[in-house]
Amino acid sequence: MTVENYLAEAGALATLAGVLAGFAISAVIQLLSTNSENKLTTATILTFAASTVMFLYSLIVFILTFAATAEQNRIITELDTLGSIAVLVMLAAVFVFLAAIGLAGWIRSRVTGIATTSFAVFTMCITSFAVVSILSVF
Repeated sequence: MTVENYLAEAGALATLAGVLAGFAISAVIQLLSTNSENKLTTATILTFAASTVMFLYSLIVFILTFAATAEQNRIITELDTLGSIAVLVMLAAVFVFLAAIGLAGWIRSRVTGIATTSFAVFTMCITSFAVVSILSVF
């Protein structure tokens, strides 16, 4: 892989992690501002917060590896493990984020909860299929 491709990949992953972290923290702030103190709201806040910190970890790693690679003008193989862990954490954060979306619907009503949970499970399934399909290439 060339340095340019590595930087493009790290930049794309950092962008994705940053945008999704922003969505997750926005959900946390919105739910905190409702002053609803039931267990379901608390669980939803915690789930969105967990995905936020997972996305932020990945974002920090991608930005730092991007900066180190750009500064050295070479791919730093010593950081490969750190980058791989960051990708796995980001994938896990996507699933936690989807679980939080599924959980959030239950705050509104049973029908909305069923719909959001169905959407989240469907998206988890197709995301899993995509990840397995891509990993099978390697």
